[in-house]
Amino acid sequence: MDPRSSGELVGREGILRDLSEALARSASGIPTVVVLSGETGVGKTRLVQEFLAGAEALSLAGACIPVAGEPLPYAALAQALRQGGDGLVDREVRGSPELARLLPAASGDAVPTTPDPGSEATSRMRLFQAVLGLLGRVSEHRPVVHVVEDVHWADRSTLDLLTFLVGNLNDERVLLLLTHRDDAPDESSDLASWLVELGRMDARTVRVPRLERDDAARLVTSLAGAVPPERLEETLARSDGNPLFVEQLVMAGDGPGQLPATLHELLRVRVEALPADTRRLLRAAAVIGRVASGPLLARTLGRPVEDVEDALRAGLAARVAEVRADDRIGFHHPAFREVVYAELLPGERTRLHRAAAEALEEEADPAPEVAGEVARHWHLAGDLERALAASITAGRAYEQMYAFGAAGASFGLALELLDRVGDPRVDRLDLAVRAASSASVVGDNQAAVRLLHEQLHRVADPARRAVLLERLGAAEFVAGDVAAAETAYRSATELLPDEEVSVLSARVHAGLGLLAAAWSRLDEGEDEARRGLAISCQVDARREEGTARNALGLVAASRGDLDTGVDHLEASLAIAREVESPFELGQAYVNLSHVLGLAGRLDHVVDLARGGLSELDRFGQDRQFGSLLLCNASDALIKAGRLPQAEELIGQALGRHPRGVMAAPVLLLAAKLTVAQGDLPAAWERCEQARLIIEAEGAPLGWWREVTETSAEVELWAGRPQAALEIAQDGLAAISDTDEAVFGSALVGLGLRALADLAFAHRDARSRQGRAPARQELLDARAAVGALPGWAELPETQALDRQAAAELARLDLAPAAEPWRGAAAAWDALGRPLPAAYARWREAEELLGAGVDVDSIGALRAVHDTAQGLGAARLVQEVEALAAFYRVDLLPPAVPDPGPDPLAGYALTAREKEVLAALAAGRTNREIADALFISVKTASVHVSNILRKLDVPGRQEAARVAHQLGSGRGPA
Repeated sequence: MDPRSSGELVGREGILRDLSEALARSASGIPTVVVLSGETGVGKTRLVQEFLAGAEALSLAGACIPVAGEPLPYAALAQALRQGGDGLVDREVRGSPELARLLPAASGDAVPTTPDPGSEATSRMRLFQAVLGLLGRVSEHRPVVHVVEDVHWADRSTLDLLTFLVGNLNDERVLLLLTHRDDAPDESSDLASWLVELGRMDARTVRVPRLERDDAARLVTSLAGAVPPERLEETLARSDGNPLFVEQLVMAGDGPGQLPATLHELLRVRVEALPADTRRLLRAAAVIGRVASGPLLARTLGRPVEDVEDALRAGLAARVAEVRADDRIGFHHPAFREVVYAELLPGERTRLHRAAAEALEEEADPAPEVAGEVARHWHLAGDLERALAASITAGRAYEQMYAFGAAGASFGLALELLDRVGDPRVDRLDLAVRAASSASVVGDNQAAVRLLHEQLHRVADPARRAVLLERLGAAEFVAGDVAAAETAYRSATELLPDEEVSVLSARVHAGLGLLAAAWSRLDEGEDEARRGLAISCQVDARREEGTARNALGLVAASRGDLDTGVDHLEASLAIAREVESPFELGQAYVNLSHVLGLAGRLDHVVDLARGGLSELDRFGQDRQFGSLLLCNASDALIKAGRLPQAEELIGQALGRHPRGVMAAPVLLLAAKLTVAQGDLPAAWERCEQARLIIEAEGAPLGWWREVTETSAEVELWAGRPQAALEIAQDGLAAISDTDEAVFGSALVGLGLRALADLAFAHRDARSRQGRAPARQELLDARAAVGALPGWAELPETQALDRQAAAELARLDLAPAAEPWRGAAAAWDALGRPLPAAYARWREAEELLGAGVDVDSIGALRAVHDTAQGLGAARLVQEVEALAAFYRVDLLPPAVPDPGPDPLAGYALTAREKEVLAALAAGRTNREIADALFISVKTASVHVSNILRKLDVPGRQEAARVAHQLGSGRGPA
C-alpha cells in the first residue's frame, strides 16, 4: 500500500451537525457545554479539528497533559491563551495580572513567605473571574469555542475552573467543548463524580462511537486508495471500527507476518519497526511526556538538534510522531507515548528522567509549570535532594498560578522528602502551612487536617505551634469537627503570650467566638468575639474583624436583639466583600439569612439568598456554603407557604450532594417540606437521616432541636400523639439550661398538642389523672421559656404562646373558638399561612362543635380552600374528615373556564409556560432566573426547550408566537 498523508473524516456527519447546532445556540446568547466522550483512537481530536476549521467563531483550544503520570496545572488554559491568535485575546491577557501569571513573563513574581489565610482562595477566584471575563468580552465581538481536550488528564485546578465556568456563564456567546477518553486506565473516581456533576449542570455528553463498517471501508480507501479485498476484510475485522487502529493497520499493511490483534500490540510493533535513533528520540519524548521543542529533546538526549531532526523524519513518515503548529514535537496520538513509556527499562527511565530534569533546568524562559516538571523528573530519577528543592520551587510557582491543587501536592511531596533528606535550611512550618492552605482552598479539608496533625509533634517552638494550631482549628471547623476545632483553638491561646495583640491572636479569638456562637454558647461566644474584635481593630485585621462581627451578630440575634444582630452581620458581609474573602463571605451570607429568618423577614431572606448564591458562585463557594444558603431560603419559603418554590430549592440543595455534617440541614428542610405536603413516610425518613448525621457529627444544638420539632410534628399528623409527646419532652430536656432554651416554645406547643389529642381519645378520669404530670411539666417548661431574656423579642414567640394557650384549652376539654382565632391572627400577622391554616382548622372544629350553622360551615370551607391552595395534603384530609363527620358539603371553589389552551399542542410544561411569558415580556435569562428563583443555567435550558418545541430559531420569534397566541401574559 501507499498510504496518503491523512484520511478523510468519515461517519461523523451527525456529530458535526450537533456541534454546529450547539455553536448556533451559544451564538444566540445561550452558553452551551458539550462533552465529546469515546475510547482511545476513536477520533475525538480529529473531530474537534474538523469542526473548528468550519466554525465561524474564535477558537481558544488547549489540551490537558500528563507529565510523567502527573497532570500539568492549567495546561489547556495556558495553551489556549498562548495560541489564541487574536489581538483582543492578547490584549486581555496582557491587561490581566491573573491571566499573565500563567505565561512565562510573570513567572518571577514574588510570593509571601507564609500565605495569609483566605488569600489563596481569593487569588484563585480572581483567576477564575478573569477567565470568565475574558470569554465574555471576547464573545461580544465573535462567538467563542473554548476547547479543553483530554479532561481525563486534567489537574484539580482545571476541573474546578471548568466547574466555575459551567456554573457562571450566563449569556456569553461561548461554546465550551470538552473531550474525554472514557477508557483511560487510571481514571479516578473524583473525575467520574465530576463528570456526573457536570451532567447535572446541563452539560451534554456526546459519545463518539466506532465507525460503521461502510465508513471504516471509506477511511481505508481514503488512506491507501484501492486495496485487495482480502486485505480490506482483514483490516476491517481487526480494527472493529476504531479509526486509529484502521490507520495504523493500513500503515503496517505491507509489512511481513500476521497483523497484531490488539491496538497496544500494533502500536508497539509500529514503534519497534523504526530505526534505533528514532526509537531513542521517542523514548526521550515519552519521558518528557508532552510536546517539546527540538532543543529540549536534543539536550535530553545529549545530541545536536540536527540529529534530533534527522531521527524525527522516520517517526513522521510512520505517523508515530508529528510536528505541531508551534514547531514543537509530539506523538501522533497519546497512545503511542503510553506504549513507549511502558516499554522503558527501569534504569533507562531513571537515566532519562535525570537528563530531562537537567535539560528543563537549562530552559531560557520557562513557563511557570516547568518547575513542577523538574521536581517530578528529579523525584523519578531518585535524586531526593534536588527533588526537595525543586518541589518547593514548584509549589511556589503553582501558588503564583493559583493552581492550589498542584501546589498542595508539591508541598506535600516536599514534606515527605524532607523526612528522608533532613535539610536544616528548609522551614518545615512554612511547608506545612502552605500545603494545608492549598488543600483547604480546593475543598480537601480532611487532607489539611491530616497534614497539620502530622506536623504538630515536630514543632516545639510555642509561637510556631500556635500558628499550626490556629490553622488546624480553622480546618477542623470547616470540616465540621467542632470539638477538635475548639481543642486546637484553645491550645493555640495557651501558647500565645498573655494579652498579645497580633493578627494571629485576633484570628484565634474571633474563630473561637464564631464557633461558640454557632453552637449556642452565647456568653462564651460574645466574650471571645469581643476580644477578637478589639484586637482586630488595634492591628487593622479586617478579615478577623468580619469574623468577630459575624459571631456577635449570632449572639445578639439569639438573645432577641435582632436589629443589632442584623447590623453586625451586614457589616461582616461588607467586610468579606471588601477583603474578597470567600470563606467569610459564605459564612456571612448563611448567618445573615438565618437571622433574617428569625426576624420574620422572609422575603428579605429569599432576596438575599438569590443574590448570595450568585456571588458565592462567582467566588467558588457555592458547594461549600450554597446548600446552607439554599436551606435558609427554603425555610423562609416553607414558612411563607410557597411550597413548590421551596421544593425546587431543596432539590437544588440535595443535588449538590453535601457531605458530612453539611448534609443534615438539607435533609432537615426536606423533612419540613414533606411533612407540610403530607408525605409522612418520606418526612420521617429524612428526619432520621438528619438525626443520625447530627448525632454522629456533633452538629449545632439548634439543628438537633429543629429535627426534634419536625419529628414530633410527623408523629402528630400520623396520629401517634404519645410518641410525639415523648419526643417533645426529650427535646425540652436536652435544651434545658442551654442558650437554645429560648427557642423552646415550639416544643412546648407540640407537647400540648399531643396531650390534647390524647385527651380527645381518652376522656376517662384515669387517663386524665395519668396526663396530669406531663401537663404540669409542659406548663413549667412554658413558664421557664417565657421568663428567659430575649424570648419576648422573638417574633414567633407570641404566636406560639397563643397557640399553646389554645391547645391547653383543648387539652382541658374547654372548647372555645376565640383562642384559635387569636392564634390564627397572630400567624397571619407574621405572614405564616401554614400554622394559621392549622389554627383555623381547630377554630372551625370548635365552631362546628357548638353548632352547625352558616358561620361554622363557612369557616370550614375557607380553611379547606386555603389548605388546598397551600398544597398541605394532610391538613386537607383532616378538614375533609371533619366535614364528613358533621355532614358538611365542601363545595369546590368556582373556577371560571379559561377556554382552550392555545399552547396545548406544543407540550410545554407549566414552568416553560412561565418562562415563555417572561420571554414575551422581553426578559433576559438572568431576569427570568431571578423572577422564578431558578439558576441562570436552568433558565437557559428552559429557553432552549421552548425554542425546540415551538420550532423557532430565536427568542424574538418565540416571543412573537406567545403574543400571537395570547400567551404573552403570565405569572413570570
